[in-house]
Amino acid sequence: MKIIGLLALLLLTSCTLPDTALWNERSTAKSIRMPAEGITKIMVHGSLVSLVRNPFSSTRKGLWMMKNRTEIAVSKLVEINAVDERYRSSHDIEDLLDKMDMPQRVGGNLDYLIDGKSFFRALDKSIVNAKSTIDVRVFIYDNDEVAVNISNQLKARSREVRCRVMMDELGSLSSWWDQPDYASKSFTPPSSMPHFLRKNSKIQVRESKNPWLIADHSKAIIFDQKEAYLGGMNIGTEYLHDWHDMMFRITGPAVVAIQNDFNHAWRLQGGFGDWAYPLLRNKRYRKEIESSEIGIRILKTAPGRQEIHDSILAAIRMAKKRVYIQNSYFTTDALADELVRAEKRGVDVRMVFPLDNDSGLLAQSNLGFAKQLIDSGASVYAYPKFTHVKAIVVDDWVCIGSANYDGLSMRINNETNIAFTHKQKSAELVQKLFRKDFKVSKLLTKKDSKDWTTPVLEPLIDQL
Repeated sequence: MKIIGLLALLLLTSCTLPDTALWNERSTAKSIRMPAEGITKIMVHGSLVSLVRNPFSSTRKGLWMMKNRTEIAVSKLVEINAVDERYRSSHDIEDLLDKMDMPQRVGGNLDYLIDGKSFFRALDKSIVNAKSTIDVRVFIYDNDEVAVNISNQLKARSREVRCRVMMDELGSLSSWWDQPDYASKSFTPPSSMPHFLRKNSKIQVRESKNPWLIADHSKAIIFDQKEAYLGGMNIGTEYLHDWHDMMFRITGPAVVAIQNDFNHAWRLQGGFGDWAYPLLRNKRYRKEIESSEIGIRILKTAPGRQEIHDSILAAIRMAKKRVYIQNSYFTTDALADELVRAEKRGVDVRMVFPLDNDSGLLAQSNLGFAKQLIDSGASVYAYPKFTHVKAIVVDDWVCIGSANYDGLSMRINNETNIAFTHKQKSAELVQKLFRKDFKVSKLLTKKDSKDWTTPVLEPLIDQL
């Protein structure tokens, strides 16, 4: 009876869910809504499969989700963990993160790939040059022309190297409903990308199930356990042609740590699920950071881990000079509070966000968030088109990856970010991304935001 009651609750929830960014990452299609019955089918099927295949991890996900949704609901009542001024002046961000027992730093190097042409050009080369393995993990694996082109490349290489593709079921399937307005008339999209990838190839494909409507929003594409791409882009047309977005390429021991995370997720989505967990073995990597490398923390949002949320808030509390932040979705109250406090301490706080958004509810939340910063004296910039970038620079500390600054990414979905302190690399990101975006964006004033109000549905939006 408990199982029946649970599934009934999931069914009811899926039929009443708003049009949100959880599955809504398509802006160029004529329609971006997935029918409620489709969501219901995915939820019920995913929940039933997870009950059998992943009874332990899916139960943990559910309990973690309920805990965090409760914390989000009462977040305005929770006292902020302030940093003493003496500690701030005598320590750096990494000291505080070590004190908080955040993941230890691993050696690596990285390059920024800003916007789709830069990333997909690099991706094409890496696919061609792969020697032994290609592992792809994305939230959305679309069925448009860009995705089909990448798929054909992977299918050809799968005859020579092991190729595994893992996509979030809800995120991917919901993107297949419509093609971009400018899609070729002669193009017929595959009805199922897992089937298309498997056909006439040796590609192994797994779909991450969505019990409790929890998504795997991480993005990681790994080659030969030596090179990894992470960031905000999925496999699809928007990321190549339409949106402002960013990926980054990592080399060095940090790639092996990212590979271990992929292998863990891959094993859990296999036929034996949780029951195969005892067979999982992490690959070893060098723990010492060489002088030529950057110390990289791999931060997660996952059951029992909200490292991205906690690290970003801690870094802002330690800010001395600047906080530059850019994202599509801002719903986290604690983040707004910390940014306002930093501005009042004399920190140069600047926010970039899109006025036009692919989610109406979250667009309203962004305006309310931006108004708080404008009223405090911070600089807020409206980017001229949709920006899907997920980046923050605090002094010389950088945090980039897959996570949005909303309740889902910060507390519930599976996310992967990296964070590091490096003077040259932080300056490079500021120059290549933020300063360019400041120039092309509109600097908003109190006059612009005078009619912006906190959304009536803020308690609901905070949960998204």
